[in-house]
Amino acid sequence: MAPVPPQRLATPLLLGGTDAAALAETLGELGFNVKVVAEEVGVASAIKMCRSVMIKGLEALTTECLSAARHYGAEERVLTSLHASFPHMGWDARQPHYLISRVAEHGRRRSEEMEGVAKTVADAGLEPRMSLAISAAQRDLVERMADLDIPYAEPFDWRVLVDRLAKR
Repeated sequence: MAPVPPQRLATPLLLGGTDAAALAETLGELGFNVKVVAEEVGVASAIKMCRSVMIKGLEALTTECLSAARHYGAEERVLTSLHASFPHMGWDARQPHYLISRVAEHGRRRSEEMEGVAKTVADAGLEPRMSLAISAAQRDLVERMADLDIPYAEPFDWRVLVDRLAKR
């Protein structure tokens, strides 16, 4: 339910199914941070997939928002406004760098994951508009980076990446 580094075994792991409780006990003894969420198979996966719409969507939204804002020289005012609306999210600190770095570093894999999420959403009888858009946005950034031979590098600064993509 989160990136494995730096938490490693403490990373939350959800289980479901009729044997989930027994497996959770064994994994717990090995030091895993495991939680049984359902006896029905698929609920744990649905939690992960539905959460991905929000998490990967926030990354894609941040990338688009701040790339456009930077183009217009408005990024500081946009970030100030976001911080005023959501002061605990870190818009005035590392949050923008972190969210965009996730796309820059893992966008191709995340795009593929979002295609699976889109199927999950469609299987629920919903149109996966956001999931498909998120998939495209995640893939687009890494493809533009590849086209311009821009590698992912740390320390990551979203402004540097956006400027290089805009060839500034």
